[in-house]
Amino acid sequence: MKIHKTDIPPRSLLTPCLPGDYHDCFTYGMTCRRKISPDDLMTAFWTTMPGWVNTLFKLRNALVRPFGLQTDNGDAKQLEKAIRSGRDYRMMSVVGKTDNETVISLDDKHLKAYLSVYAEAHEIHLSTLVRYHNRLGFFYFNLIHPFHTLVVKSMFRRIIKAHGL
Repeated sequence: MKIHKTDIPPRSLLTPCLPGDYHDCFTYGMTCRRKISPDDLMTAFWTTMPGWVNTLFKLRNALVRPFGLQTDNGDAKQLEKAIRSGRDYRMMSVVGKTDNETVISLDDKHLKAYLSVYAEAHEIHLSTLVRYHNRLGFFYFNLIHPFHTLVVKSMFRRIIKAHGL
């Protein structure tokens, strides 16, 4: 299963927001022609985390709580319902949807992050775009960046495998 770093797709809803303070895109070339919706992929991304990722999020929450950053992950069923219906849930907002793409944003006092799942006939793209609100956002993201890449790629592999792609 080969996931490689690429540019954000030109037709992505994130493209007009570029460059942002940080952005990345990971792409998986599908060998099958199975059609899967971006909502299915986005929901799986947020609701089926490996145990070690949950542990990292618990550690992150304990460390950032003193800085007043949001720490509650919420309920998986409510999160799935929000993604599918296009409504807000806690700090997450669905900011754009097309037949090929679902984009959410996570907004807190230190930064705003956008996550896009863009599904084409033969490729799935998972993109992140970050905008810092202040210095805390800059320091926070640069501290977690190595974990961000590791976690995103691992969770991407997990949803690809779970959906038989």
